Amino acid sequence: MSEPKIVIIDDDPSFLEITGAILKRFGYLVLTAANTETGLDLIETEQPDLLILDIMMASVDEGLNFAVKLRQNEALRRLPIILVSAQPGTEKGYTRSIDQDLDWIAADIFMEKPVDPQALHHNIQLLLKKNACA
Repeated sequence: MSEPKIVIIDDDPSFLEITGAILKRFGYLVLTAANTETGLDLIETEQPDLLILDIMMASVDEGLNFAVKLRQNEALRRLPIILVSAQPGTEKGYTRSIDQDLDWIAADIFMEKPVDPQALHHNIQLLLKKNACA
């Protein structure tokens, strides 16, 4: 079986580099993008097994909107998504709490930054197993 392929979309180069290196050590093939436009190209061409997506990039809700678009796309709607972000209340311009948004967030799991590597690995395994059974 080939190593699972993960795309990470985040505008923070440090997060891409560090998280990518950690996931590679866990045995994943990692592809990164600094924005959702490049990320969508990667997703469509590489057909990853899972997406790790930052909420706040060029706009305060870019990741949230991108996840909704993926769920509306028949070919991509089953792609497991882990949303990551710093505590939203601490980020400039975000006035809602994740608890308020959980009912419409188009992702499988939300994790706060800094992301614990073991917890991230656990969540990835959980979603890959769940998706394999679906």
